[in-house]
Amino acid sequence: MSTYNLFHHISKRTLLSIVLFAAIMTGAGCKKFLDKVPKDFISPENSFKDEASLNTALTGIYDILGKEEMYGSNIPLIHSIADDGFYSRSATIAGPQVYNFDAADPTINEMWKYLYMGIERANLLLANADKVAMDETAKNAIKGEARFLRAYYYYVLVDFWGDVPLKTTPSTSVNEVDIARTPSRQVYDFILKEMEAAESMVYTSTKIGFGGRVSKTVIDGILARVCLKMAGHPLNDVSKYAEALKWAKKVVTPDSGPKEHQLNGSFSNIFIKHCADQYDIKESMWEVELYGNRGGDFEAGRLGNGIGIQCNDEVFGFSYGFVNTTTKLYNSYGASDTRRDWTIAPYAYTYNVVSGVSTVKDSTFFTSAQIYNRNIAKWRRHYEKVLPRNKNYTPVNFPLLRYADVLLMLAEAENEVNGPTNIALSAVKEVRDRSNATDVTTTIGSAAALRTLIQEERFRELAFEGLRKHDLIRWGMFVSTMNNLGTEITNTGGTAYAYGALAGKNVRTKHELYPIPTLELSLNRGMVQNPGW
Repeated sequence: MSTYNLFHHISKRTLLSIVLFAAIMTGAGCKKFLDKVPKDFISPENSFKDEASLNTALTGIYDILGKEEMYGSNIPLIHSIADDGFYSRSATIAGPQVYNFDAADPTINEMWKYLYMGIERANLLLANADKVAMDETAKNAIKGEARFLRAYYYYVLVDFWGDVPLKTTPSTSVNEVDIARTPSRQVYDFILKEMEAAESMVYTSTKIGFGGRVSKTVIDGILARVCLKMAGHPLNDVSKYAEALKWAKKVVTPDSGPKEHQLNGSFSNIFIKHCADQYDIKESMWEVELYGNRGGDFEAGRLGNGIGIQCNDEVFGFSYGFVNTTTKLYNSYGASDTRRDWTIAPYAYTYNVVSGVSTVKDSTFFTSAQIYNRNIAKWRRHYEKVLPRNKNYTPVNFPLLRYADVLLMLAEAENEVNGPTNIALSAVKEVRDRSNATDVTTTIGSAAALRTLIQEERFRELAFEGLRKHDLIRWGMFVSTMNNLGTEITNTGGTAYAYGALAGKNVRTKHELYPIPTLELSLNRGMVQNPGW
């Protein structure tokens, strides 16, 4: 399979195993992929024949989100390292988590591959959906979700890679491989058009009833995110601040219908519910669905296992504790702010060893001097309800969009359009009040001051949710912030944690975008590499 590039791989494998039909292919080796007409080929005519098959195809588009190469592990753990945490393994001196890698890095290749696989699955559904006889409203919702997910995958691609090939129809031949990169502005325009169209097609969050499917307000919130990105680096289209404000307001102050979302009264309860398989659609608006303990055909992830409090006891909930906090993040919280000691572990586990078996006995609290020792603790495995717990896989859902994020996006867009109005200040205050943080909004007297506060508030509220790195990039602050972090850890980490400075020291301008994977470059003659790679 390694001799196939992205579009070879998609055009045959996806036509063979549209989404969840992959089980049919378990016995097929690479030789069958090279056949012109594989014996177990599943045609669109046979695959899209009724409502059930259309829903199965839609499930397969969603399935991409939970892959380990995506949000199931790598995006929050490897591809999102910023100034909130560092990869806490001194032996790790290469890889995206320390910004020392090249275009051959397998984790980058895999993310690229799965994003385009999701796009191809969506293209295939959308090309065949109208052949299915079913209720038109239900069919429209399925098509809307597929259109949004395709646009979302393109958003992740353009955010990570810049100019990328824009492909909106299914592959019909394995010869469709030489596809040039589309200018990022054109890709963003497509994303906006598709998401806006999908917003009128899908159901409300209340009707859906859980956070694993895309609703109208989810699309509104993600549209606000996309518009804020377009308003910042590298496009710097400041007209998009007004668009971001429009979409955020549709969630926070809807023009019609009931308001569907609000903050959970407890910051920690958001993440406890993620671990306990409980939905909270008012706050946790959209989640990557992960389930089970690898005991069946379910897609479990690594949240709580890679990012979590280090724990060697598999019964209690094994965790590697791969990410530790920075002093910068720890010190950014006020003394009364309850987010600090939930986001950042205030303790380490201790063990009682009996007959060679270690069992969690107690917790040893860190001293004020032990900041770099602290793991990230938003997701704590002992809250999991699926037993027995798997050593390396968890059922913990990953939050793609929270209401707190929408409030802060509204505040940011309002401030950029109208200045530090009561609308913007109240949105920030609402987020801070939930965690008993001191009210600092009364001291804000300028748009510049509020801009800084919002940037700091996103840092505190959304740490380790895959957003900080991309916030810094769109604000034009990524390289300088990371380089300063490297200097800070070098000066304060001591001999034990000096290695934590590696990521910050390594960051250069080229790291604002990922390189096009080497395999794609070698087989797609229409592709060119990003600058610096």
